[in-house]
Amino acid sequence: MGFDPRGKLNSFLVSSAGFLLDGYDLSVISFAILFLQKEMSLTTFQEGLVNSASLIGMIFGSLLFGVLSDKLGRKRLMGIDLIIFTVFALTSALSLNFIEIFVSRIMLGVGIGGDYPVSSSMMAEFSPSKSRGKYLVGAVSMYWIGTLLSALVNLSFLPLGEYFWRFSFAFGSILAIPVILARLRLAESPRWLISKGKLTGEGIPTVEEENKGVKGITDLFNRKIFPVVLLASSIWFLFDVASYGIGLYYPAIFKQFAFPSNYEVIYATMVIAIGALIGYVFAELAVDSLGRRATLLSGLGLMALLLGIGGVIKITGVYLLPYFAIFVAMEQWAGAVTLFYPTEIFPTPIRSTAQGFATAFSRFGAVLGVVFFPTMTKVIGLSSSLIVFSITSAIAFAISLYFVRETKKMELEKIAIGLRKGQVKS
Repeated sequence: MGFDPRGKLNSFLVSSAGFLLDGYDLSVISFAILFLQKEMSLTTFQEGLVNSASLIGMIFGSLLFGVLSDKLGRKRLMGIDLIIFTVFALTSALSLNFIEIFVSRIMLGVGIGGDYPVSSSMMAEFSPSKSRGKYLVGAVSMYWIGTLLSALVNLSFLPLGEYFWRFSFAFGSILAIPVILARLRLAESPRWLISKGKLTGEGIPTVEEENKGVKGITDLFNRKIFPVVLLASSIWFLFDVASYGIGLYYPAIFKQFAFPSNYEVIYATMVIAIGALIGYVFAELAVDSLGRRATLLSGLGLMALLLGIGGVIKITGVYLLPYFAIFVAMEQWAGAVTLFYPTEIFPTPIRSTAQGFATAFSRFGAVLGVVFFPTMTKVIGLSSSLIVFSITSAIAFAISLYFVRETKKMELEKIAIGLRKGQVKS
């Protein structure tokens, strides 16, 4: 694309704030569940359902908002999804039993899930080709800033007693309000405007160039594009099985196997978040130089290796902290690419829909990991569970080795040409 739209930094900050709220929401529950389990008399299975409720909601939210974003535009929906988040973050804080907390967090997840295809598509479409990877990785890294913030908030409210989690949940609701207000002033995606024939001019692609022969959402299911959707979604699915299966239980793992104190658990969670952010710093350097393919394969390969090693040597105790800090740093190399890759390879008219489909498919993997991890650790132990996750990561690596082609520094319309020609592999 021949122009660099003004306000791309503002677009980055406002769009990526959705990932911050996602990180905050999913991380704040992972510590709160230690107290909710006793207060609401949750069974092990109910604990898994509460932990995964937001992920379940994301399945529906990402599909719905993905389709609507391609039809109605990115800007219109970027406030609606967070209004849903705000309302149900508050009802989560007021919940008194399993049903109330479960339903509230499902609906909260609808808002978060809706933000994934809308914000990531907006971010990809605003970013310049040469540094698009840097912007996209930076946006995804906001998840772990949200995680770090949730630990700080929990640390602040913990002295209030066993009901501290209500204040932590309510804080998430308040946190979303300035983001909603900022999004009201955000400009519409120029690429979406071009695809609808609403933006023309010298140096700007034509409607035909931007759409690359893709007329509408139904083209997502044609014989050349849909296999690509499934492959991209499968990699993300397998990544999320391990990423969320472990990631939403860091506090529980540390509590059970390493640190007895609640404060120590929070500090350990903060170390994990810092490790992830360090991983993103290096991913930022790699994604536009080494490229998407090398970054993804390095991340998935090291995930599989580290999880396998941890399972074989039966790592436990205080050694879990540096082990998981290293693991989570390398995990981000894979996590960032699996999340934003669909926004690069699909044409503008179906970009958000494809991203919504991939997000929904990936959340099924996340739900599987989160719901069954507590039971799995009880039945086969933590070490064997790590080996199971190592296998899923290795399968994701194998599919990526076959499927993922390089997109670094390429204009989005040129990437889409390769997709239409069936050029799936690197």
